Amino acid sequence: MVGDGNAARRVARDLAKEFGTTVKTMEAFLHRFGPRWTQEGRFASDADLMFFVHIPKTAGMSLGESLAAAFTKFRSVAWPHVERNFRLQVRQALYLQTQKPMRQVVMGHFGWKELQTLHQQDLPLKCGALLRDPLARLVSNFNYNRSEAHPGHGAFRKRFADVESYARQQPFDLQMTQAIGWVDSFDRALARFTMHYSFLGVTERMTASLAHLARTHGLTGLEERRVNVALIPPTESISEELIEIVERRFHNDAKLHRLLMRLYDEV
Repeated sequence: MVGDGNAARRVARDLAKEFGTTVKTMEAFLHRFGPRWTQEGRFASDADLMFFVHIPKTAGMSLGESLAAAFTKFRSVAWPHVERNFRLQVRQALYLQTQKPMRQVVMGHFGWKELQTLHQQDLPLKCGALLRDPLARLVSNFNYNRSEAHPGHGAFRKRFADVESYARQQPFDLQMTQAIGWVDSFDRALARFTMHYSFLGVTERMTASLAHLARTHGLTGLEERRVNVALIPPTESISEELIEIVERRFHNDAKLHRLLMRLYDEV
């Protein structure tokens, strides 16, 4: 099906109309990230440096365990000094690459700001990320910050009495902004992902996401791991107010997640 250009164009035309993008942008996005449309081994390499943006509460720890088994060298960017540690890990990775070419991966809570330092050094970007339904991600993050597992849970509980007050303080489109920065249209967002990323997966389709990553990047030993898995509150505990807040603040996050879910469900 990958080679069927007419079929891809038809799908891209329908999706472009539904999601408000140009057909050209959507078709490029399909061939970059759609499991049904991306060529096997397209991003495979004997030596590369890949960056995984760990968006909080998107099963990043589980993904990290999987990546550590599949890449020659796994580098974690420690919290809280993300910018400093990102530079340290990248500089070490690049220097090692000049001595012994290998497949390395850098993962952590860094984002577009840190990734731009690579542009300053005239280095290419090869990035990946997992995204999650904005409402489920927000509730999971809220529960984690309130739990004793988080060192700052006491201050967090005093600051936010409920999940609704927490949601109102969240940045717009938190997931997309961390991954690619600010954009002025959904079309531009997809174009930027297509330019700088080689993999986008969804937490809710982890098995399919990892299979797609392995197939397109030529990775072996990439098995699903389950680490730090939190229980999802029942739907009846989610207020209508919270749903409305999430819809207002994470409109494009939800749109991108919906598109990716569509692509993974096609497999």
